[in-house]
Amino acid sequence: MSDQAATLRQHGTGITPINNTRRRVVAVTGGKGGVGKSTIAINLAVAWARSGARVCAVDGDAGMADLNLLLGVAPSKSLADVFAGAPVEDVLVPAHGIHLLPALNGSFALANLDDLGRARLFGALTGLAPRFDSLVLDTAAGIGAGAIGLAGAAAEVVVVARPEPLSLADAYACIKVLAQRERVRRVFVVPNDVATPAAADDVLTRLRVLVDRFLGIEVVALPAVPHDPTLAEAAAHGQPVVLYRPDCPASRALVRLARALDGLATPVAAVGPLAGFLLGGEA
Repeated sequence: MSDQAATLRQHGTGITPINNTRRRVVAVTGGKGGVGKSTIAINLAVAWARSGARVCAVDGDAGMADLNLLLGVAPSKSLADVFAGAPVEDVLVPAHGIHLLPALNGSFALANLDDLGRARLFGALTGLAPRFDSLVLDTAAGIGAGAIGLAGAAAEVVVVARPEPLSLADAYACIKVLAQRERVRRVFVVPNDVATPAAADDVLTRLRVLVDRFLGIEVVALPAVPHDPTLAEAAAHGQPVVLYRPDCPASRALVRLARALDGLATPVAAVGPLAGFLLGGEA
C-alpha cells in the first residue's frame, strides 16, 4: 500500500476554473477530531458537483458515521452491507447532487478493519469507477491504520487544522505518519474556523516550520475557511452550507477552496497505479 501511494505525488498546475470532467481522488483528514474535516469534505464534494462533476463522498470513518447527518439523510444500508456482499451501487445514497457511500455509526468491526478488510474497501471503491469523476474520502480522526491507509491511497491529501495548539500538534502528527508510512510527499493544508487572515497565516507558518525542519515534504496552502455560525445552522438543517446559504463567508471560502484544489490537484489518469486502481484510470 505504501509503495503504491508513493507513486501518486506529483506537482500540479495553477488555479483554474473548476473542470467538471477531471478525475480526482482526494482524502480529507486532520489528525484531531472536531476540526471540521467532514464539513469541508462534504462541501468540497457538493461544490464540484455543482460544476457538473459526478461526485461520490465516502464516509471513511467507517464505524462512526456522520456524513449522512451533514447531508440530512438516513441511509438504510451502509458499508456493513457491502462487506456482507451487497453491490456497492445498492448502498449509495443520492443527496444534494452527490452520492454518499455511508458508514455505520457504532460499528466496532468497521472501525477496526484489518488489512483484508481495507483491501475489500478499496475493491468496493473500484466498483464505483464507471459512475463517478471524483471521490472525496473523509477519513477517521487520528493516525490509526484505517485513517492513514485511506488517506495514503488518495492522489491528494487535504489536512484540516484549526488555530489552536492541540489541532496543530495533531495535524503535524498526521502529516508525519503519512510521510513516513505512506510516503506522501505533498499535503494541502486548510486553516479552518479562523477569525482573521493573520490566524490562517499562523496555522500555515507553524505547520510549515515543523514540516520543513523534520519531514522535508511540500505543504501547499489552500484558502482558509473563516469562523461562521452559518456552518452550524446548515449542519442542523442537514444541508451543505454552500447550498444552505451560498453567499455567507464560509460558503464563498469553500467554493474558492474547491476551485483552488481543482487547479492544483494531480489528475488521476496521470498519477500511477493506485489512483488507477481506485477509479479505473490508466496507470
